[in-house]
Amino acid sequence: MQAIVDDHGLATGIKTLGHHYDIVAYANIRGYTISLPEWGRYVAMDALQASDAEIALMQQADPAHWSWAFRQLSRWRLLLMDGAGSEGLLGPADLSVPSQPTIHDGSSSVPSMPLTDDQKDAALRSFIELVRSRPDLKDQVKGARTQDEVIALADQQGFFIDSLTLLRSWSQVSDFSKPTWFGWFDD
Repeated sequence: MQAIVDDHGLATGIKTLGHHYDIVAYANIRGYTISLPEWGRYVAMDALQASDAEIALMQQADPAHWSWAFRQLSRWRLLLMDGAGSEGLLGPADLSVPSQPTIHDGSSSVPSMPLTDDQKDAALRSFIELVRSRPDLKDQVKGARTQDEVIALADQQGFFIDSLTLLRSWSQVSDFSKPTWFGWFDD
């Protein structure tokens, strides 16, 4: 941990890292033997000493920003220049209670109790059928880079699904010989 503080070359190397796994891999490549559990324990112990404000900044760090790795440890946060304080942070989490999901019947949305797994699975199957029938929506799904983008598209169409629904139903609706969402389509 101290080597990053002491060696500018090592410190520069962590600027591209956006995941704890990447930090462990980088350390091992550079000759510092550490396992992922050891790293996780070290980060957790360091966080116990941090203030709530420091923890908030660490948790809001954008993994795609150069400062992410530096924000993970108190020793490394000291390397950040004063101007980096709010740069590279994601917005605050929205902790409001989400509105009740709705069941989409094809013509209108009807407020309901929280959906069961079977209802979410049926919603996913219905969404996929809709996508298959609408070229514009099919292009949007094919262009999605993350499951969250697909979930948002489904929600916009009135189909409430979540990541667990995708995971649970994946093998039933996907052709694994094709990449990601392309397994939903014949072409």
